[in-house]
Amino acid sequence: MKLHHQSRHRGFLVALLACALVWLRGSAFAGPGLASSGRLEHPLRRQLLVPVLELCSALQVAPALALSSDEQLVTSLFERVTPGVVSIAREAPPKESMGEKPSPGIAGSGFVWDKKHVVTNYHVINELQTPYVTFLLKDGSGSKRLSYQAQVVGYDATSDVAVLEVGSQDSKDKEKEKEADIPRGLMQPLNRGRSDRLLVGQNVFAFGNPFGLEHSLSRGIISGVSRKLEGAGGRPISGVIQTDASINPGNSGGPLLNSDGEVIGVNTAILSGSGMFAGVGLAIPIDTVYKNVESIISKGFVKRPLLGLVFAPDVMDQELQLNGIMVMKVIPDGPAASAGVRAMRGGRLGDVVVAMDGKRISSTDDLFGMLEQRAPGDTVKLTLQRPSADVDSEKLEELDLSIKLGQAAE
Repeated sequence: MKLHHQSRHRGFLVALLACALVWLRGSAFAGPGLASSGRLEHPLRRQLLVPVLELCSALQVAPALALSSDEQLVTSLFERVTPGVVSIAREAPPKESMGEKPSPGIAGSGFVWDKKHVVTNYHVINELQTPYVTFLLKDGSGSKRLSYQAQVVGYDATSDVAVLEVGSQDSKDKEKEKEADIPRGLMQPLNRGRSDRLLVGQNVFAFGNPFGLEHSLSRGIISGVSRKLEGAGGRPISGVIQTDASINPGNSGGPLLNSDGEVIGVNTAILSGSGMFAGVGLAIPIDTVYKNVESIISKGFVKRPLLGLVFAPDVMDQELQLNGIMVMKVIPDGPAASAGVRAMRGGRLGDVVVAMDGKRISSTDDLFGMLEQRAPGDTVKLTLQRPSADVDSEKLEELDLSIKLGQAAE
């Protein structure tokens, strides 16, 4: 704010000093010390005039700063991050009219993960036969696009994450191979932060291509953490970040950044009655994205842990006033079956899972959220409430079972 004040009052100071100069040159100081040549020779006049001239010179040279320190940080962040943010389209966009009008065919956004890969949302590319990744570069002549065909390395529909390899083409055409060559320095990975220590109220920035308007930046705060978002197959995505930074169609897959320009989430969805932004944007936390992206790059898919259980709908658990989630089915030869978990049978209730590794479970969302933090081969402790062997008794026996997690089929 200080810089604004200095800039605002600079004109006033210059005018004031100009008046002082006129006054000093005026007849008020005319007297015996004023030479016929018009030179200033009066001692007092000389003492006053010299510092006034020096101050005028300083004001003329000093730049009028229009940006506050906060604004300078944001513009610097934009310049640093821009090379690592891309648009994803079903065809290569035209090279003209950069930023002047929405580019046709843009399905969403993405960002550079490493020297070969770009990360985006699965829902951005799931209907694209051939995705094109476009970089926006700035040089002395202005802005220009570089577009490349990309190959889908893999995806995880459950967490809505996809990985693309840029410039990879399955073609023997030498001209196309030449076009696919990536210039050195084009792939500029963005720095990644952490999403496990985010605080409500901290500043965030959503980067992407809303409505095809390339490389747009919006600013907001974290409005909430640990939200849940329904993924593919109804399995929830846990730890979702809520923000009021503007997110609109075309932003999906772009990075959500902290004030250091680090990626803390991937812009994914909005909650709105109209389909347009209404102040509630949702981003997948970078900790979840990192784990799944690295698995996709190394193995082509996400290794997801398996209990081997099917649970009753949450509404049924609530109607029965259970303290947890009830097991409806145990998958034969699965991890839970080997540990001795029991399902509903003969009109009797199945085991009720009330905790995992000492953490309370009150819904299937709770359980799946905890499983997301585990890997196949890990051992977990399930705390169960089991109906008494006496059919006339309503007592529930509590017991702990250790289960070694299996791997879900892809």
